Formats: sequence, C-alpha cells, structure tokens
Amino acid sequence: MKQQIHTFFKYNLSLVAFGFILTFFSGFGQTFLLSLYVPSIEQLLGISNAEFGSVYAIATVGSAFTLPWIGGYFDKMKTQRYSLMVIVGLFTALLVLSFSYHVVLVVIGFYGLRLFGQGLMTHTSVSSMARYFGRDRGKAIGAASLGHPTGEAVLPILITLLIGAVGWRSTLQVSALTCVVLVAPLALILLRRSTTRIRAYRIRNNEESDQGGTIAILKVIGQRKFWVITPVIFMVGFTNTAIFFFQLKLGEAKGWSPEWVAASLSAFAIAGATGMTGVGSLVDRFTARRLFPFHMFPYLLGVLALVLFDHRLVYPVALTLIGLGHGAGRTIKDAMLAEIYGSDIIGQIRSIFTTVMVISTALGPVVFGILLDLEVAYGLIFTGVLIATTLATANGFRPIKAQHHGQEAAENWDSSNTK
Repeated sequence: MKQQIHTFFKYNLSLVAFGFILTFFSGFGQTFLLSLYVPSIEQLLGISNAEFGSVYAIATVGSAFTLPWIGGYFDKMKTQRYSLMVIVGLFTALLVLSFSYHVVLVVIGFYGLRLFGQGLMTHTSVSSMARYFGRDRGKAIGAASLGHPTGEAVLPILITLLIGAVGWRSTLQVSALTCVVLVAPLALILLRRSTTRIRAYRIRNNEESDQGGTIAILKVIGQRKFWVITPVIFMVGFTNTAIFFFQLKLGEAKGWSPEWVAASLSAFAIAGATGMTGVGSLVDRFTARRLFPFHMFPYLLGVLALVLFDHRLVYPVALTLIGLGHGAGRTIKDAMLAEIYGSDIIGQIRSIFTTVMVISTALGPVVFGILLDLEVAYGLIFTGVLIATTLATANGFRPIKAQHHGQEAAENWDSSNTK
C-alpha cells in the first residue's frame, strides 16, 4: 500500500498539487472566511444580522443557479484556459467587494466570491482529478481536497491578522493580488508539468467517438440515480452550514463557552482531512458507488450526539464524527459521479450537483434561523435533521448502475501510464 501511494505521488505530484492549490484558495469564497468581513460590512451598510443574512443568501443562490452554465464549460475548454478564467473571476470579485459602498455592489461582490471561489475553484480542482485519473481517482480527489481543511486552518488566522493591520478593504485587495501574482502562475506551471497525463486523456477521448457533447439538465434531474444521490448531498450541506453559522448560539444553548466552541472546530478540520484521504484507497479498490451510503454512518452518529448530550466534550466528538463523514463523502461523491456519468462530461455533471449543495448551504441558516426565532429548542431541531438525514442515507442504498459513455476505459489506466 505504501509503495502504491509513493508511486502515485512520484508520477502525479504536479497535477495533484494543482488541485490542492485551487481547493486551498477556494477559501476566499467560503463562508468560514467571508464571515470575518461581516461586522465591517454590516457597519458600512447599517443593516441588521437578518438583513445581511438575506443579502448573503441572495448572492449564494444566484451563484448556485449560474454554476451549471459556467461549470459546464470545463468540458469544452482546455483546463489551463478554464482555470485562468476562474482565477481571474475570483480576482475581480475580491476587488468589487473591496470597493463596495452600496448594498448592490456588496451583493455582486459576494455573488462573484461564492461563484468563482466556493463553486468554481473547487469545481475545477475536483473535476480535473476525476477526469485525468482512472484507477487512482479516489487517491487523487482525496489528496487534492486536502486544500479545504488546510485552508480552514490557515486562512482565517492570516485574514484576521491582515484585517487588524490594514483593514478589511485592503485585506480583500491583498487577496486579489495573491490570485494574479501567486495562484494563477503556480496553477499554470503545475498544469504544464502534468502534460503527459493530460495528453493521455485527450488521446483516449479522441479515440472514443461516443464521448463528449452537451447534457440536458432536465434529463439528468429526471433520472432515478439523481434522486439517489441528491438527498444526501443536500442534507450534508444544509446541516453543516447551519451548525457553523449558529455555532455560538448552539454553544450558548448547551452551556459551552465561545472559546470552547471555536477551539472545537479543529476537530472537524482534522477529521475531514482524515476522511478525505483515508477513503481514497478504498474508493480505488471497491468503487465509490458501493461505498456511497456507508460514509454517512459516522455523520449520523455525530448528529445523534448533538441531540442526546449537553456535556462540553460532546461538541468536539460530534464534529469529529461529522467531519469524518463529510470528508469521506466529498471524495466518494466526486469519484462516484465520474464512475456513473463518465469523465468526459464531469464538468457539467459536477456543476449540477454542486448547485444542489450550494442551494442547501443557503437554505440551512435560513431554516435554522426561522426555527430559532420561533424558540424551537436545538434538541428538537437536530432531531428533525437526524430523521431527514437518516431517510436520505437509507435512500442512498438504492443501487446505481454505471451506465455512461464508453464505459470509462480510463478505469484501467493508472500511474504506470505516466512513467
């Protein structure tokens, strides 16, 4: 096993590093980082928490409905050109928000950050891993996805220090400069060093005449397999965002200090990273389709712990279980989409399912907020979440056949092809 992993990284380090860089800097558009700008922007606009939540939800949902259109171009453009387009989009959104003095510009800025940051930076990374890797797809997605927990651990500290030193506007501008000075050149260099594997895919793709083309979104939504996968993706995004959005209120209700709640977040990041990488080899051995529903078992136990217990140790334990399920699920889900639909249309397929995820992250805080305003107890809220997630998990056990274009000949090519 160690020898296989060593060989994998020996011949594929540049392409995996490209994926890692994009997922890491997707943090510029993630809620955990954007929340650091909230107090300054609320003060600028003179709006309440609820009003700001509405602004953020509008921007997030808008990005979700745009994502299938722009995300689908991944299948039609060269990876280098597409990646550069996404990075430039993120750069522009950061600048727009940094110069915002009106709520309209704030919405546009957040829309761009959610679309190009949270959505398309991750989309480009994972779609590249799913497309250019066959037998080693699980390991590639897991390793590239480590950029997410690494960003969660590093970026908030850096951004907080920058905001304190130079202010929120200048911090956004420094982030924008990072995109063009560091991220774009590094991404292009790493892709240039990965030409052997990319060229191998292009040769295989050109040899299979039935690959390529454009998919119909309504056709995908109408298929049974879409409704096997979607409920799980929705509930995970819905629950995770709601928990973190209201984590201080949750801590207050449970009797946990804000310091304890904040410190417990490291458990989620570490567990998420462990789940992402640990499941990669299992995906390559057993296929993602077989593993798909099982990754939710630790997740369900984590939610159950939040329902049953109030002790302060429960929160890091629950976040560890939720993080394991969430991390493993990211790798499994993205590998499974390539198995089921084929790597040639992975950009269009991933963008559809990412839209579901983004919508769920927008609805989670809204629904929790309404229930909390109605003074519904956290125990009752999480009981409802547990029931809904359990039903989604049970639905995920329905069999899914890998009926896709060309039956994915790439499943039989591995690291040895790039030597």
